[in-house]
Amino acid sequence: MTTTPSPPAATAQGGAPPGAAPPPARPRLLLLASCLGLFMSFIEVTAAISTLRAMQVGLGVAPADLSWVSSTYTLVVAAGVLSGGAFGERYGRRRVFLLGVAALAAGSLVVAMSDGYAQVLAGRALSGVGGALVLPTSLALITTSFTDPRERGRKISVWVSVSGFGLALGPLIGGALLEASGWHAVYLVNAVLAVATAAVTLYAVPESKVPGRPLDWPGQALAVVGLGCLVTGVAVGGRVGYGDPRIVTALAVAVAALTALAVVEARVPVPMLNVRMMRSAPYTTALVVAAAGLFAFVGVTFLEVQFLQRVQGADALDTGVRLLAAMAAFVLSTALASRLAGRIGAARLLVTGCALTGVAGLVLLLQRPDSPYGVTAAGLVLAGLGSGLVVAPSTTAALAVVPPPAAPAASSAVTAFRQVGSVLATAALGSVLSLRFLDTLPAELDAAGVPSGVTAAVLERAGNGSDGAGPAPGEVHAALGRAFTDGIHAGMLVISAVSFAAAALAALFLLRRRPAAA
Repeated sequence: MTTTPSPPAATAQGGAPPGAAPPPARPRLLLLASCLGLFMSFIEVTAAISTLRAMQVGLGVAPADLSWVSSTYTLVVAAGVLSGGAFGERYGRRRVFLLGVAALAAGSLVVAMSDGYAQVLAGRALSGVGGALVLPTSLALITTSFTDPRERGRKISVWVSVSGFGLALGPLIGGALLEASGWHAVYLVNAVLAVATAAVTLYAVPESKVPGRPLDWPGQALAVVGLGCLVTGVAVGGRVGYGDPRIVTALAVAVAALTALAVVEARVPVPMLNVRMMRSAPYTTALVVAAAGLFAFVGVTFLEVQFLQRVQGADALDTGVRLLAAMAAFVLSTALASRLAGRIGAARLLVTGCALTGVAGLVLLLQRPDSPYGVTAAGLVLAGLGSGLVVAPSTTAALAVVPPPAAPAASSAVTAFRQVGSVLATAALGSVLSLRFLDTLPAELDAAGVPSGVTAAVLERAGNGSDGAGPAPGEVHAALGRAFTDGIHAGMLVISAVSFAAAALAALFLLRRRPAAA
């Protein structure tokens, strides 16, 4: 089994990585600044979902185009997050972090003042640039300021738990503001948070950078093109079909660009993504498990928002309240993981957490259009518990198998893989949901005795991306609900498969790993 070489003696004894920040004079405020930035990044993911219906009515957006309101942000984040980490090392982590906070706020303000669909997408893309800068630098501020492994692990656990708050509180905050002031107000939240985040950062966070750190422009360009084409191909292919020439071209370009990225990164002296470290099976496994962990958590949240609103008819605020079960379990589990990691090891937590999220997906297969909330709550609690045992320990597992000088690069890689998992969750599961829904809808309409003329009209609307049949008999709505539930179930099966596969990888390559010499 391939292992990471032991670092030189000087760094093995706990030396700080290059460009590390001085010991923080105000450690709690530094952690608060990092967490506020992370919260801003993640609330953008789920708060937007709560506005989709109102935005469709207010701006006259075609149903098939609505998915881009949420996908544009995550697409830009996934494509640019590796560059964000590199920019932080080159120009200063605090400076780039503040720039990202400003971009998040500016993008939100653009959307809040939008009166057209194109302006909304432009604002979401600008917010995505901010998220790509904030996510890696907020973690790097922690990993370079707290060099003691145990203290760093505790701080990362707190940081990670905030992502659960952002994901779960997004629909709750969005729903409350939507009812009180309309969908524009939802996008003002980050503008307010940006002021507090910037103030704390300027007061408590010291600047740190890697002097002379070169920028890997070819790698950054290939990462943007490769990840952008991959996510676009996966997301759009679920609607137009994966045999469409445009989708085939996008996926082919993605494969070529990502292959070229691996070749380029293996040759440059200071790579943006250190593929040489990925020769270590434990390190690569930690990255894959990190991606799988956020894929599962974001995927469950995404599918449950769809199920609660489009099948069971919950409004945005009620949906947010019901998702609190996952948030509370996630925060509790993350706190538990930080205490258990030193006792039983990150690897065991990863195996247990991935297995729990796999079971959560199976439990959520029991949901039906008329099922009680107890079934949903049980699945959400298991998903939150499992994800909390994965997200923070995956960072710990990755940092444990690389030498201290490689810690910033490793933390950026973990963040990048997480975001790829996040954006693929909405892209891939949205495609699975759509394909399964359209595949089962004709049979459900036929079983409900819907006349052929009505069936043709419903299928046409569904094929164009509509989520309902408008004014229609009850049997049509019942058939739509059952078909959509089948699509939700297909997505949950994918989540379970990914989670169980990640558990197997962690058991194979992390549980059996011999302790590193360092």
